Amino acid sequence: MSYFFASACTITVKVSVAEGRGAMQVLKMEESKLQKSPRGYFVGLTTMDYVFYVNSHPQKNSKVKTNHFTRLVGGPAANAAITYSLLGGNATLVTCLGNTAESDVIKETLEKFGVTVVNCTEDDAMPAVAAIAVDWNGDRQIFSGQNQYKVVNVPILDEPAFCLFDLNQQELSLAVLRNCDCEIVVDAGSWKGETLAFLQKASVVISSEEFRDPADHDIFSVQECASAQKAMTRGEKPIRLDDGEVPVASVPCVDSLAAGDIFHGAFCFAYYHKQLDFKAALTFASTIATESVKYEGPWEWAKRELNVCWSGTEATTLGSRI
Repeated sequence: MSYFFASACTITVKVSVAEGRGAMQVLKMEESKLQKSPRGYFVGLTTMDYVFYVNSHPQKNSKVKTNHFTRLVGGPAANAAITYSLLGGNATLVTCLGNTAESDVIKETLEKFGVTVVNCTEDDAMPAVAAIAVDWNGDRQIFSGQNQYKVVNVPILDEPAFCLFDLNQQELSLAVLRNCDCEIVVDAGSWKGETLAFLQKASVVISSEEFRDPADHDIFSVQECASAQKAMTRGEKPIRLDDGEVPVASVPCVDSLAAGDIFHGAFCFAYYHKQLDFKAALTFASTIATESVKYEGPWEWAKRELNVCWSGTEATTLGSRI
C-alpha cells in the first residue's frame, strides 16, 4: 500500500508498505492541514539498548563472543513514539532519562526521529539500559536495568488525541494519568504495580499473551476494563479479539526486537491519525510489525519501506533518521 502524509517537519512523507493483497491506495493531505495532525503522547520507559547478535545464547558460567553488536535507543514507549513519528504522526515522549551525556545522546537521537522529548527528572542518574542477545532464530534474551527517578516537571498534555502508557516508570505515569483527559491506550505486556489504575481508565488495551492479573485472568476477563476495546497479540499467531481474530502474516523472522512496540505505535497511527476502525487498525499494525521482523534491528524496515521527501533547513536532520 502507498500512503501520502504530511508531517510537522516535512512537506510530503511517502509511506510504502507492501501488503500481501497487492492493493494500492493513495491518501493525500494538504499542507494546510499540517497543524491538525493528531498529537500522540507516549508515556513510559526509554532505554539505551546494547544489542548482541549471537549464534546461541550463553549457558550458565559461560561467555559468548561476537563481533556483531550495536547500540540503539529503545524502550516500549520510545519505540512506539518513533514508529508513530516515522509513519507521519506528531509524537511526544514523556519519560525519565536522567541527566548524563548518554541521556543527551538518547534525546538527540529521538529528536532526529521527529519525536518531541519531555524529560521529567533532574536526577544525575544514568538512563535505563538493556543488554539484549539475539540469536539466529530471532529469539531474544533481555537484561533490563532501570533506575528509580525523582519525578519533576510533569507536563500538562497539550490537545492530545490519545496517550499511550507502557506501565513502566509508574510514578511518572500515574502523575500524567491523573490529569489525562483523552483516549488512553494501555500497552499491557505484564502486570506491574498500579496496572489496575490504567485499565480502569483505558479506551484501548493491547495485551501480550503472557499478561495476567493477580487472579490469573487474561485481559478479556478483567472486569475493570470491560468497556475498553481489547486485543491480545500472540506473536506469529492471529491477534485475539473479544469477538474474533485478526490474521497475522507468516514471514521468516530475522529479529523480533521491538516488534511489539512497533505494533503499538503503528496501531495508534492507524486508529487515531488515519481513523481506521479497530480491526482495520490492528491489521495495519500487524503489517508494519511483521515487516519489521524480516530485517535485523528495529528500524531497517523503515529504511527499506519509507521514502521521505523534505525541503528547508531540516533536510539533513531528517535524512539521518531513516
